[in-house]
Amino acid sequence: MLHSLSRLFLSFHLLITTVTLVVSAQQQVVLGSTSPEIVYLPSLCNVSNTECFSAWQQIYIIDGTPVIVTSTTGPISQTGNIVPQLFLTFRASTLYLRTSPFSNATVNFSLTADPSGVTITKQVNTNISLIIADNLPESQTTILGVTFLQGLSPTRFDVESITLNVTNSR
Repeated sequence: MLHSLSRLFLSFHLLITTVTLVVSAQQQVVLGSTSPEIVYLPSLCNVSNTECFSAWQQIYIIDGTPVIVTSTTGPISQTGNIVPQLFLTFRASTLYLRTSPFSNATVNFSLTADPSGVTITKQVNTNISLIIADNLPESQTTILGVTFLQGLSPTRFDVESITLNVTNSR
């Protein structure tokens, strides 16, 4: 009987240890490019609103699996030539910004941690398909800002998704 209780206690201990590990595990949160948490300037036009004018448009990409991306080719006169930007406020240890295979624009990619005020800005060519920001201070709020940079020839910036690695809050 004592042997059975020892096994039961050991099993219970392993279960509790496993649950504890899961509680502090990382999880990924995927935001599609049309997620309301992502703020676009000028405002994003919905794919079904054909009378909307914005430098940001939702378009369908068919390259294997069809997907909706948010795309810009730069400022347009209908919105006062405002330079296209996107913003996201989050808490995470890693950020992945996925672009489409057709994205080829150069952007300013900025991250600012609050309250420390530390800012990192880098010019990135979006044809790399995946922009990664790692080792972010998860205990601070971070603001992502991405600004389209006008090139000498026409370019395009497509956002497919933004994925965040966050600590599981359970």
